[in-house]
Amino acid sequence: MRRSVMISIALLALVALPVAAQEAVAINTLPFSASRQAGNTLYVSGQVARTADGEDVKASVDAETRQVMDNLQRVLEEKGYTFEDVVKATVYLENIEDYHEMNAAYASYFKEGIFPARACIGGAELVFDFKVEISVIAWKQ
Repeated sequence: MRRSVMISIALLALVALPVAAQEAVAINTLPFSASRQAGNTLYVSGQVARTADGEDVKASVDAETRQVMDNLQRVLEEKGYTFEDVVKATVYLENIEDYHEMNAAYASYFKEGIFPARACIGGAELVFDFKVEISVIAWKQ
């Protein structure tokens, strides 16, 4: 009996762990920076589709991607950079089947034909059940 109770408690803890990790918290309490500059290079942390007011945008992959890109643009501009300065992007998708929808929205933020190097990872379990997360590296003289 005691052993089955202990196993039940352990299983409950394993199930509850992902839920606890997904609880909403104030962004400024998390142990990372929105961006860090090293010389002329700006490293921007992965952005998800949460507005500056704390609202989640989850209507579609297109809407999420556009909010993510708006967030990246805000961080870049705060440091004096633009999308023209982005040299590398990493895209995380919950489902790789969303690649084309994400790509169409993503591409619209860059001047025609001037895109950064990029990696795209599908099948990622993203925070707060978002479908898209993007981080970038920007450089300028």
